[in-house]
Amino acid sequence: MAARPFRIRTITSFITIDPSDFDNEASSLKEKITACSRLLRDGESQMTTAGFEVQTIRIATNPFGEWLVTNNKEDVNERLKRFNKLLSDCDINFCSLGPSYDPEHTTTICPEIVSIAPGRFSCSANINAGDITAALAAAKCIKTISLKDEGEHLQGGLGNFRFAAASCIDTVPFFPGARAPKGLGKDTIAFAVGLENGGFARQLLQEAGSIENVQKVFHDKMRKELLPIQQICVGLESDGMQYLGIDTSLNPSLDDFGSVAEAIECLDEVGVFGHPGTMAAAAAVTTSLQSIPDVKTTGYSGLMLPVLEDRRLAELDTLSIQKLLCISSVCGVGIDTVPIPGDVSERSLASLILDVAALACRWNKPLSCRVFPVPSRLAGMATSFDSPYMCNSSIFPVE
Repeated sequence: MAARPFRIRTITSFITIDPSDFDNEASSLKEKITACSRLLRDGESQMTTAGFEVQTIRIATNPFGEWLVTNNKEDVNERLKRFNKLLSDCDINFCSLGPSYDPEHTTTICPEIVSIAPGRFSCSANINAGDITAALAAAKCIKTISLKDEGEHLQGGLGNFRFAAASCIDTVPFFPGARAPKGLGKDTIAFAVGLENGGFARQLLQEAGSIENVQKVFHDKMRKELLPIQQICVGLESDGMQYLGIDTSLNPSLDDFGSVAEAIECLDEVGVFGHPGTMAAAAAVTTSLQSIPDVKTTGYSGLMLPVLEDRRLAELDTLSIQKLLCISSVCGVGIDTVPIPGDVSERSLASLILDVAALACRWNKPLSCRVFPVPSRLAGMATSFDSPYMCNSSIFPVE
């Protein structure tokens, strides 16, 4: 079998948890996680047999405020501890606990969620347009997390890898914004697929050569590669198992030629990513990704531009946060894995979060703001992260 041109970044399952799931030593929660694990392992096995490399399997829940929070902090800690153990028993290493809708939960519970070793949990804060209180709470949370260092997954500001301020997010399989779809029944498991395909994006855009050819190339070539994945997923559907679709986003890797920004530069109209022509290219790619014939899409299904996960983005000294946000107006994901000064004020950070929320809510598109205040580092200085998931770059000014 010929090698597939991209990897499966994640198969993500979605469940709705109820407080009663923790009764009787969390027997009901154990059943849900075990059922998720069976589904995910089955999907992983079939996709591997079909020639795809599956990097991760994950679980995302409904907003944690619906099932985790009680009046007793010890109960919260005990539920997190028990949940963490059940996930470990099933060898599930990534779990998003959904968004916070309460500013108090954002400032007090979210930092605790991401702090739990070994870094299995992620979460987010829902931000509506103009909600200053929520934005300030998210900013405070980000600053709090950045100063935590009681574990390898937190040191140097890395904790914010697992937290984002998110707007208009629903069925996204990527973390940390993933959450169970609204209205998902408590006895139903939904699932979706996310890709890692920067190298394949480069191949497609080299073939296209020009913006005017992007749609035809993507519709022909991506459709051919995605249909086998979709066929497997449809086959996994049964009573209580619901397939949501594939997030077709162009998502970079740290491999040679894995950069999405570098792939965009293959188009005649672009030259250097961020220069004139970039928005037109991003729009053309996103429109194509969201309209691939016969493929059920979900999530962002756009252009993912995580600075610390894309070597070309990380090296560009002409890039700015505002430029990234501008490009996000025609694609996804928002401001993602951007290092910022450790002394950034909560007010400035909240203003950035409000900008992202305004754009997301104005156009009803999923966007998030995931930034890393780096302790003791100023704008223009280099990061020194030691993570297999990220590269390093200069720190971006916020103001």
